[in-house]
Amino acid sequence: MGYVRTAGMSTVARRARRRAALVITGLLLALAVALLLSVATVQGWFGLGQGEGEDAAATTASAVPPPALTPAQVTVDVLNGTSTSGLAGRTAEALRTRGFDVGSVDNADGVEGVGIVRHGPEGQEAAELLETTVGQDLELVLEPEREGSEIILVLGPGWTELPTADDAVSTDGR
Repeated sequence: MGYVRTAGMSTVARRARRRAALVITGLLLALAVALLLSVATVQGWFGLGQGEGEDAAATTASAVPPPALTPAQVTVDVLNGTSTSGLAGRTAEALRTRGFDVGSVDNADGVEGVGIVRHGPEGQEAAELLETTVGQDLELVLEPEREGSEIILVLGPGWTELPTADDAVSTDGR
C-alpha cells in the first residue's frame, strides 16, 4: 500500500466534513442575523421607510380619528308640533334616559311628517347622532344663521313615541 491513513479517515473525507461544518455554521449565522433584524424592526429599534426627522408616534397619532360625539355632549330642545298633549315631555324624558342633555320643552307650530331637527353649521354631527339614536326618519334642516351646536327637535304627527331606556330594556327581556 502506497499511502498512509491517519486517524482512520482520508484527507478528502476530512475536507468534506470541514466544508459541511463551515456551510452549516454560515447558514445558522445568516439565519440568526435575519432573526435579529426582524425583531429589531418589530420592536422599533430602527424603522424602514420613514423619512428623516419623522417621528413614528406622531405619524400613528394623526391617523386615529377624533372621538365621536356622545349624547351627553348634545343639547336638544324638544318642541311638540302636534295636537297630542304631553308628547314633547315624554320624548324629552326618553332622550334624557339615553344620555342627551335636554334644554327647553315647549309647543310649536304644526309640522308634517315624523319631525324635523333644526341645527346650525356646528350642530350637523349632533343632529345626525340624534336621528340615528331615535331611529326615526327625521328631516334635518340646516339654519346657517343659528350659532352653536344646540339643536331643536320638532315632533310631527308621524312621530312614534320613544320608550324610556328602562322600558326598552324590560321589553327586550334582558
